[in-house]
Amino acid sequence: MGITSQPSSIVTSLMPAEVMKQNREDVIAKEIGHGRVLTLNRPDHLNSISEKMALMLGQKFEKYEKDENVEFVIVKGAGRTFSAGGELKRLYDGRNTRDSCLEFAYRVYWFCHHLQTYKKPHIALAHGMSMGGGVGLMAPMKFSVVTEKTFCSTPEANLGYHPDCGLSYILSRLPGRLGCP
Repeated sequence: MGITSQPSSIVTSLMPAEVMKQNREDVIAKEIGHGRVLTLNRPDHLNSISEKMALMLGQKFEKYEKDENVEFVIVKGAGRTFSAGGELKRLYDGRNTRDSCLEFAYRVYWFCHHLQTYKKPHIALAHGMSMGGGVGLMAPMKFSVVTEKTFCSTPEANLGYHPDCGLSYILSRLPGRLGCP
């Protein structure tokens, strides 16, 4: 894992026109030569990772892993943030239906596992906040490029919860004590 700092103008200038549309996809996929760019496109929800988004990301990553023309995958967030983490509203709304929460957790954790075992180079372009599940999405990437306005947080740890998606393992092994308090 490598972390590189870049000026924010480089990351934000890559915003596709689809971000401005009202009826937009949760994930925008774009082909650039042998690379694929996936944009988390829920800026009005701080790109929180919904069940639909986790499913779409997982399907795209699977497709790209099998495609011999794809050499790398880039993930970035639309708007002012990379990702605020998992969509907790979905869990709250489904608190009385066990299957609903299990399906959401299954999709997200399956995608996290797939990221950590992905065979092709994958890069996160992070600008703004990356919290909880957003860090879980960014941390297992081969490279994470961050701007001077990027900050990462796992607020669930302050509440006594264990960071998910293998973050306790990943963060404790970052160079220079980046993942240690």
